[in-house]
Amino acid sequence: MNRYLFSIILLFIVAFAYATSDSIGTLQPPCLFDRVEPSASPMQAFLPQPTRWQKLMLRADRYFLKNVNTDYIGLPRYRFTVALNGDYGSVHTSINCTNLPYYDNVVSQLGSNITTKLGFVVGFRNMSFGYSWDLFRGYSNLKFSLLQNSFGIDLFRRKTTFAGGYIDASSTEGNVEFSSSDIATTTFFVSGYVALNRQKFSMPAAFKASYTQKRSAGSALIVADFIYSRLEFLHDELIERIGGVHEMELYQIAIGAGYGYNYTPNKGKVLLHISATPMLSILNRMIITGDDRMFIPKEVGYNLILSRKLKPAFPVYVTGQAKAAVVYNISSRFVLCFNAVVNNIRFKAKDRMIAVGEGSTITENPEINMRLMTWDWNAVLNFAVRFQ
Repeated sequence: MNRYLFSIILLFIVAFAYATSDSIGTLQPPCLFDRVEPSASPMQAFLPQPTRWQKLMLRADRYFLKNVNTDYIGLPRYRFTVALNGDYGSVHTSINCTNLPYYDNVVSQLGSNITTKLGFVVGFRNMSFGYSWDLFRGYSNLKFSLLQNSFGIDLFRRKTTFAGGYIDASSTEGNVEFSSSDIATTTFFVSGYVALNRQKFSMPAAFKASYTQKRSAGSALIVADFIYSRLEFLHDELIERIGGVHEMELYQIAIGAGYGYNYTPNKGKVLLHISATPMLSILNRMIITGDDRMFIPKEVGYNLILSRKLKPAFPVYVTGQAKAAVVYNISSRFVLCFNAVVNNIRFKAKDRMIAVGEGSTITENPEINMRLMTWDWNAVLNFAVRFQ
């Protein structure tokens, strides 16, 4: 009897060990980064069945790996991400004008603070939302991303102040200097891309770590951007000194084609990305808003706010965009990411500024030429934790 009992116990132990080893080997990923689907086993009927949530997540993973070469691209083991980030950025703008009424030739150089904002990012696979804020000046950044291997879109808004600068007019003595609280800038980007080598190249692996690039690969990129940028003069005294200008707004749509490359020396543990995209700005609009204090005496007691759309000198401008990223997968749960984006914005106008004072006519206002160039860059350092 004891011998039969011992045989039954031994048989049960062997069966349990086989079932456990099989379920562990198939349900857990075989390597640090890949998530794989469980395969059928002889004891599958006796294992706990996946819940509706687990089935939904597995279905989502199949979608994310659809039409992907898994020798090159994989999915992290965990789907959700929470990250703390340091957000850095700056804007440098130069403006050159000729034949301006009362000022003749004008040169202006404006540079924003290199802001350090602290914030967070929450994400699920290829979607993420980020928010960061400047603890000292109260300005903030917002960013939403939907990045896939085949295409992606970023929505980004940043507001900050200029650290300083000046306006130098040839018809006046000295420069008008700006302090760090005189001018604010707001920038809004909508940037999209299409990657032609989606089977082997992953842009989200470089910028969100929502995929893993296991082997080096590159891809041609088609990019389209919408850019809105606004310079806002904040103090009434400064507005009066610069001729009543309140703000300048620029709208642009640009398209281009370039190339990106992901270099992975050790199967996804570290990823280095670089890409460059020359672009053509095909839609260009600039609006200047100001008042009539140059023509109506201040003692009158009211000012008329006017907006003027400047005509672009050329229908198309050559601009560009460059990106770089470094990703370090510390483990399956922890990842360190750094990425940077640089945008070049150009605009030229050739128009007449029409005065509203008594006796002024179009012929009294010479044709002005204005050239604007902006370098806008943003860099983010993330420490992310993956879970579930």
